[in-house]
Amino acid sequence: MTQNNFYTFPPSSKSDWIDQVNSDLKGKDFDETLTSILWEKIRIQPFYTAEDLTEDANQYQFHPSSEIPGMSPRIWNNLVSVFPENEKETNEEILHALQNGADGLVVYLDGTENINELLKAVHTEFISTNLLPTGDTIQFFHLIKEWIESISLKPGMLQGAILWNPCDELFRSGENFDSAINQAAKAINDFKDFRDFYPMTIDLSRYANAGATGIQELTYGLAEVIELIDKLSKKAISPTQVFENLTFHTAIADSHFAEIAKVKALRKLIVGLAGNYGVTIQLENIQIITSTSEWSKSLLDKNTNLIRQTYEAMAGILGGGNSLWVKPTEGKKASILEKRIARNVSSILKDESYLDKVMDPAAGSFYLEKLQEELENSVITGLQELEKNGGWLKSFEDRSFHTAIRNSREIAQKKVLSDAAIKVGANKYLAKDKLENNLAFEPIKEKEFELLPSRATYFVEQRNLSNA
Repeated sequence: MTQNNFYTFPPSSKSDWIDQVNSDLKGKDFDETLTSILWEKIRIQPFYTAEDLTEDANQYQFHPSSEIPGMSPRIWNNLVSVFPENEKETNEEILHALQNGADGLVVYLDGTENINELLKAVHTEFISTNLLPTGDTIQFFHLIKEWIESISLKPGMLQGAILWNPCDELFRSGENFDSAINQAAKAINDFKDFRDFYPMTIDLSRYANAGATGIQELTYGLAEVIELIDKLSKKAISPTQVFENLTFHTAIADSHFAEIAKVKALRKLIVGLAGNYGVTIQLENIQIITSTSEWSKSLLDKNTNLIRQTYEAMAGILGGGNSLWVKPTEGKKASILEKRIARNVSSILKDESYLDKVMDPAAGSFYLEKLQEELENSVITGLQELEKNGGWLKSFEDRSFHTAIRNSREIAQKKVLSDAAIKVGANKYLAKDKLENNLAFEPIKEKEFELLPSRATYFVEQRNLSNA
């Protein structure tokens, strides 16, 4: 990265620029006019210079270099959602997706499916296979083990992750954490030879999709790691084993540059957290799944969600995601067209926008570097406070982080309702007449232990659609 100054005139200091700005403002307050607050804590300045950085910017390596000659320097998996119903039809859908741009799957499984039929003619050694349990967890793991044994699947022929960790059980039922810890320890031992397949995933996206700020998402997600290390150590699972068997899933919302900084910060924070346990991890060996946000989407003018998907996906790639999961807004009910559009976003970013030509194009931006630094500091402070108050599990049991996230959610939703925050198609520039294309509104009913996906536009939708 170039650090040289090619300008022939003397450089101006930041204070010189601020003096000029204050002169141009003609008495208006600098902070009130030109600065803003990100995620309730970080003040965003109107401009940044090299003086804002405490250390030189470094380019990140998001993954090891490919051993295949001629491959692009930047590689990511394009994941598609799979909701099995009829196994034969689902298999045809999977093969069609893999033949038309997808190179990874997220398969929702309740534990009763025939995986051999679902993945018939699928070469798992060449794709990322990610499995998400929706039913009984023990039955799910039994199904996976049976499938692997039935086809004598060798360790090198399976890569991807199980999108689950013991904390998920608490959000499902409010209980079963101890039995889930036992299952996690068993899974780590069962998959110890499958070095490219991760039996646990830290789902930071659960917080983001429920309305948490980016700082809260990273804080509570990494606090889950600390809790798991503590609990699994009692099952003879070392911190090294935990980190070696984890992948991370984060949701990318609509604060474009902040989301880029968030994903990069996550990677660096994982390395730092591992170091606190005496575990050495290289940045490029961390696996991060970036998915488009549910929180940022809207039932109003649903076509606008397609634009949101694209710039969120772009932020996920620029931030260093190893897998890109563009979620169709309507999920299981998505049309063939919506699924195709979601699948093609990655291809556009790669083959038309050429985001695969540079490993870390965001490196060196004064704004992003400073934002990442402030984000990391805020998360570290949040983790220290959380641990001081008893840790992640205690905060779950007393619902303190539920309360914090719900407060952040309500603040954001009220801003959209009052037009203090603009959401195109929802509270500004509404589609009219024949262009109007809204989805049906259903109230979100959340139990005290749950953190269900919500939307920033929920109050506006409730006002405009509940009686439609």
